[in-house]
Formats: sequence, C-alpha cells, structure tokens
Amino acid sequence: MNMQDKNTLPIQNPDEDDLPNISRRSFFKRAALAGTGVMVAGGAALAASKASLSGSRSKGIETIENFKPKDQRDVVLCYAVSPKLSQEVYPERNEQYARLHNKEFHFNYDIQTFEHKLPPDNTREGYDQADRALGHASWFPLIAAKSRAQAFTQPNTPLHSWDQSDVDAEKYEFGSAKRAATMIRSAARLFGAVRCGITRFDKRFVYDPMYDIIHERELYWDKDFPFEPKSVIVIMTPMDYDNVATSPSWTAEGATGNGYCDMSKISCQIAKFIRGMGYNAVAAGNEMANSVAFAIQAGLGEGGRNSLCLAPGLGPRVRICKVFTNIDFEDAYDYPRTWGIADFCESCRKCAEACPPQAISYDEKPGFEPTYEFADEPGYTWNNHIGIKKWYSDAKKCFNFWIENDTSCLNCMASCTFNEPDYWHHWFVMAINPAMPRFIHYWMSEAHPLFGYGGQSGKPVPGKVERFWKSGKGMNTNKSMKNNIGTAGIS
Repeated sequence: MNMQDKNTLPIQNPDEDDLPNISRRSFFKRAALAGTGVMVAGGAALAASKASLSGSRSKGIETIENFKPKDQRDVVLCYAVSPKLSQEVYPERNEQYARLHNKEFHFNYDIQTFEHKLPPDNTREGYDQADRALGHASWFPLIAAKSRAQAFTQPNTPLHSWDQSDVDAEKYEFGSAKRAATMIRSAARLFGAVRCGITRFDKRFVYDPMYDIIHERELYWDKDFPFEPKSVIVIMTPMDYDNVATSPSWTAEGATGNGYCDMSKISCQIAKFIRGMGYNAVAAGNEMANSVAFAIQAGLGEGGRNSLCLAPGLGPRVRICKVFTNIDFEDAYDYPRTWGIADFCESCRKCAEACPPQAISYDEKPGFEPTYEFADEPGYTWNNHIGIKKWYSDAKKCFNFWIENDTSCLNCMASCTFNEPDYWHHWFVMAINPAMPRFIHYWMSEAHPLFGYGGQSGKPVPGKVERFWKSGKGMNTNKSMKNNIGTAGIS
C-alpha cells in the first residue's frame, strides 16, 4: 500500500486546464528538489522515520488544576439559538457585545433569519442563486431527518437518539480489545470515515450540564444519560477541497452542510452497529462534548491556532463526530500524537490574517486563558472554556461575521498551510516538518499562498468559485476514475 493509500482519502482531480497556478505548482516541485538540497537530504531520511508521518507520542491536552467541564449554555450557538438563554437568562451578553462593538446586535434575534437574510445576487461571484441553492441542499438530509438542531448543539435528536431499547440482548465476543477496535475502524471506513481514533471517556471535555434547547432544560450525565460511557470513538469525515476554497462565499456552505450530514450519517451508523452487538452507544456531533479535544486525545491531530484539530494530510478540512459507548478497549486505546503541527502554528498566522472579523489569536504561544480584545472586560469571555492550553478565539466575533455574511465561514480552514490537495510535495513537507527550524516554518507559511493555496480575506478569492463549479468536469474519464480509486486510511 503506498503512502497515499495509507494516509489519505483520494480527492477529486479536475483537468489540469481548470487548475489555477498549475505552472507555479510544477515550478514548486522542481524548486523543492533543486533549491532546497539540505531540506531534501534531511527529509528523505525523516520520511522513513517513525516520527515523520505516523507522528510521535505526546502528552496531549494540558489543563489547569481543578479544571471542570464546560456548561453547554455557554457555547455560542447554543446560547444564540435558545430564546430563553438569550432573552431571559443572560440578556446582558447581548447588551455587552453591542456596547463594546458599537452596533445593534442580538444573538437570538439575528440568528432567526440566518441563511435567509440576504437575497441572491446573480452579479456577485459566490452569492448567486446557485450558490444559495447548493448550501440549502447540502443540509437537506438533516432537515428531512428532523435533526438539524444537533448542528446547534441540541442533544438527543432522531439521528443521535439516546434511546437504547435496540441494544441486542447477546453481547458479541470480540476476542480482544484490539480486535474490537479494528472492527469498529473497519465499519467506520466502510461508512465513509477518513480517520477513526478511540480514546477513554474524559469528563474534562464533555458539556456538563448539557442543554436541551427544544425543551429549555439542563441535562446531566449522571442522571439523564442512559448509561455510563467508558470510551469515545472519534471519527473524521473529509470536506471537499475546492468547495472549502470558495470561503467566505455562500458556495462554501455546501461543504459545511454536507460535512454535518456525513457526521450524522457515519456516527449514527457506528452507534447502531455497536448496539447491534449488545453494547450501549450514542452518536454525537458537536453536541454533548468538545469534538476537537477528543480528536486530539484520540491521536487524530493537533490543536491549531484556529482552534481546530489539524489532521496530517487533511489539515483542518474535516468534520468531527463521536460515539459514546460502554465498550472498554483496555490496552487498545489510541494516544495523543504530534507531528510538529502546533509548533508550526507558532510561526504561521495565515488563519488569523484571513479571519474577516479578526477573531483568531496572533499570540506567539498558546496559553491557558484568552488574550483577545475585551478579554479583560468582566463577563466577556463566557464562551471560552478557560483553563485549556491553546490559542483562544473570540467565537462571538466569528458568529457576528456569519450573520453579516449570511452564511458560515471557512476561512480559517481554507487559509491553513496544512489544508492542501493530495500532491506528493505536500506529503514531503509534512514528513520534514517536525525537524525543520522555525525560520523554515515561517518560509513555508509565506510560500503557501504564492502557489495558489489559501489567500482568503473578507471576500471570495477570485476564480475559486468558478473553479469549484467546473470541478465536476471530466469526473467520469479514465484519468479521473484512476485518481479516485483507493482506500481511505484509518488511523
């Protein structure tokens, strides 16, 4: 099995005539060989080493002493969608944000027209009728299943039901914990996962209490959840590179909605599979717990400056879902790993520069508390889970831009240096990254947009919306079919 088969899900490869900057990419390949002899020599040895692509063991997420779970009522989307929280329980949060940012603003009132606020403009690239229709279509399976509320952190929806009445009376004998883990990863691969890791249930990273937005009530793990979970199966599903690259246009909502549908589909399938073998299981997307934290603990990637989990070979261009189960995987759990990605983020600020509302930190190092604008204002950092060592973003500013742009934003994904198509030189850079000195990291991040990658700002990058709309060209040719045949690598 070659490196591509082992580590990545093949992506669509449009005809080269449709790829912008293809000559620059070809130049980069040659320049990488001819102009960076030292890097090549060192990288050739590192590419075969254990640490290059499989990563090396790390200590995982660091938290302060006496760190406690986060109250889900303090998650921005949960707060905004709930009329009771936004209008009755914490109305001062609306008033404070509006005062500090000198604008009329109300989380709940503004989100009620989200994705329907602005009419399509057929003269504006990325904001016409087709772009809006694509976004709405991408979410339709969740809407039809009456489960879109789970994207706004609602627990116990039809697709992510807590009902355990279908748990088989007879427990399947796996034979070993390793066999159990392998079988579940195989099922995840079949259902569409590109990565799957398994970690122990960790109360630090769940929401407690959870919040039922539909019934406006708190839910607790110890008295409301149907069983005591022992493990968390963490699953990543990929997002389309060309579509993500159109951010912050309406077009990019296609990758977002489709990603959430994939999350729900795969996680509910795995949960059903486990219940059919006689064990408890509940699927979850962004509700119930911090997906990024569990993905890091399961060894699927590292926490980046953009507050996302950056996975080798995919960067942040993934959606993460989870399955809580009472299966004990004993000695078969995955462990946190590092590929030097977080170290790279210390020198790279592309996501922060590309963020339209400037919600991402420019701090050199991660810390245990927010340092962004107004972080010292009492009560302003309610949305952050303070006490985790990471880069803190201001999700309220991010939310504000969503409302203004009338769609979600993927700039922090699209601009990331680790968000790249599946070309050999990107895997080469990934392999040598852990051993490269800081000035090389800086050079790599600066070179990234020069070859047509990233470059996001408050407007769509010219040409990338049209590139997406042409990405289906030739998809049934022999060349295209050859490039898309392969096995999704499951960690």
